[in-house]
Amino acid sequence: MRHTLIVSLSVVLWATGCAHSGAPSLPASHGQLSLAMAYQLDPEGNPREASELPPESLFNPGAKGGVAPERAREAFAEAVALLKGAPTEVQVRQASATLSAACAVDLFDACEFLLTNFQPVKRVEGPSMPDIPREAFLLRKPQVVVLRGRVDTDGRARELQVVESLFPKFGEELVKVFAATRYQPAMLAGHPIATSRLFRIHFQMPLENRTPEAELEWVRMRVARFPESADAWSHLAKLLGSQTPEAPGYVEALERLNALAPTYWWAANELSWHYVQAGRHAEAEPRVRVARQLAPRNAYVLETSAAVLRGMGRCEEALADQRQAVARLQEQWPREERERFERTLADYQRDCPGGSPPAPSPVAP
Repeated sequence: MRHTLIVSLSVVLWATGCAHSGAPSLPASHGQLSLAMAYQLDPEGNPREASELPPESLFNPGAKGGVAPERAREAFAEAVALLKGAPTEVQVRQASATLSAACAVDLFDACEFLLTNFQPVKRVEGPSMPDIPREAFLLRKPQVVVLRGRVDTDGRARELQVVESLFPKFGEELVKVFAATRYQPAMLAGHPIATSRLFRIHFQMPLENRTPEAELEWVRMRVARFPESADAWSHLAKLLGSQTPEAPGYVEALERLNALAPTYWWAANELSWHYVQAGRHAEAEPRVRVARQLAPRNAYVLETSAAVLRGMGRCEEALADQRQAVARLQEQWPREERERFERTLADYQRDCPGGSPPAPSPVAP
């Protein structure tokens, strides 16, 4: 009998108090609310999962040495002008490296340009998925397979490796399927560019136990079996955070996720937020900078950035980010959250010398 594969490109649902459309419901944790806002800002983009990240070739926090801060604006303009023409493949790579370096020194216009003008890989056509192993049905648990590879400008996937698969032979069969599939390559400002990519397959099983306890047991098994899978650690961090954010293991899961996926804005921001609560501002600062670069319009990222800067004694910068955070809250956002953001801003204005600016005007989402 042929077993049908039910494919999902999104992570196993994170049981939260936040809907993925409309205003979130309270109570909800800082991490839940930041993710809910990401959906509000861009329902189809702004990657929410560790398996959907823009490639490090475009968002590379370590690219600081490529562009001096004082020359970042000029380099940004040159890269944009180059992409407006008819650049070669080499020139597209050069422009992407320049934009990444300018973003890494906090030229947020460069970050925004990359976010707006990057289009991820899309499947065009290819062979059907292989049969699910019979053993998977006997487990009665959801299954996730994660592959890592590269999609070149010719639309072919290469250097595919299995990151996570409970059944090794099934993972090998998927490698063959993805290698034989044709893709539309990633695009930067309309130009094809080779990129790294994670391929994630999730399928549900009939009659599985869907209790929170069973899901937590299953995801703990995932990280134990596949400690290098950022997708598995993302699932664990979000599951722990949605139940009891102060629970043992939550910060550790965020730290492991951040180490495996340093350009995942959600993990960087949430870890920074928890470091701030513990007074570890110096450790939070480089991580929140990454979140600020990759999610510059998210009010919860701006709030975290402000808290880090305030803790480091950089009052004026903290005030600027908290003002932006208040202004970025959408009109339909919960009143309690808006009031909390405004109280924090008032605290910063009171405590920082000369910090009494006019109230910010709303910014359209």
